[in-house]
Amino acid sequence: MFAWVIGIFLIVLGFAVKIRPSLIAGYKQLPESKKQRINMKKLTSMLRNMLVLMGFSGIALHYIFGWLGWMNIQPFATSIAIFFVTPLLVIRLNEMIPPKRPRE
Repeated sequence: MFAWVIGIFLIVLGFAVKIRPSLIAGYKQLPESKKQRINMKKLTSMLRNMLVLMGFSGIALHYIFGWLGWMNIQPFATSIAIFFVTPLLVIRLNEMIPPKRPRE
């Protein structure tokens, strides 16, 4: 049951971030010049996809662990899903956000 609640929350949060980019931490405080450098359509689409992936994989892992009889690990299914999807999220974010140019 807990896996469903967290999974559905992550899925809803993913679609909410796509609709309202201001939900992204720190976006409101960015200066306008930095906001212009970020492709918000790509960023919000990628965040939506990763959050939905976290939610669905957490729910799926919960049932897979139950089917395999791993009842000791089953309550941690959502945490395991988040743990393995987060590095993908960080890698994709580093690809999308333009690097800082050194001052000359």
